[in-house]
Amino acid sequence: MKNMKKMTALACAAMMMASMGITGCAKADGQTKEETKAVVVETPAGTETSATTENEATMLPGGENPEGTGAEAESEYAPFVGTVVSMENGELTMNRQVGDSTEEVIITISDDTKILDGVNGYPVEADTLTEGKAVNVYVGPAMTMSLPPIANGIMIITDVPEDAAFPKYTQVESLDQGSADGEFVLTTVDGSEYTITAETRLLPYLTKNIVSEEDLTEGTDILVWTSADDAAKTEKIVIFQSGN
Repeated sequence: MKNMKKMTALACAAMMMASMGITGCAKADGQTKEETKAVVVETPAGTETSATTENEATMLPGGENPEGTGAEAESEYAPFVGTVVSMENGELTMNRQVGDSTEEVIITISDDTKILDGVNGYPVEADTLTEGKAVNVYVGPAMTMSLPPIANGIMIITDVPEDAAFPKYTQVESLDQGSADGEFVLTTVDGSEYTITAETRLLPYLTKNIVSEEDLTEGTDILVWTSADDAAKTEKIVIFQSGN
């Protein structure tokens, strides 16, 4: 009888050990599954990071979303070259040259927009911007993503003869002494260089002030005419002094 009890106790102990072993295995399996699951969730986390990066890539400088807020236009000193479609209600519609094709752009005209004769640099009325007339238009730093896009006009140059080049609106970066006496080398913000000689006419914009090379200081806006035969030869510079 004692032997029977002993055998029964041994059997029970064996069953308990087996049961514990199974439970331990199950726990180990569970840990393996949890670790595997942890590895799996890294993939969507990585995908989310990629999506965020892609999102940021479509945003404008300063974190603005381009949709509805406007996209950056070209540099303030790189003109839109093209022809007038219409001028009405304070807006100039033009066909802008883009490579071998054109696109329609609307330029908003404000009281601060300068519309200048491309020969003498004097102001002209907006109603002289008639259909088909060639223009160079300088705009602000932003342009809407609407169709057609809209930009704010800074300067519009018109009335240039077909055989003549448009003057260039730009800004002074530096002025250095040239190689010859009385000669200066003017460098503008886009890296262009212009040689100023005794023959170069320096004129103020809409004032009777006398201007000289000393007025060509860094940051000064200017309008530059170069020779049709020699682009390095500067014929005339209109200087926009503070306030005009």
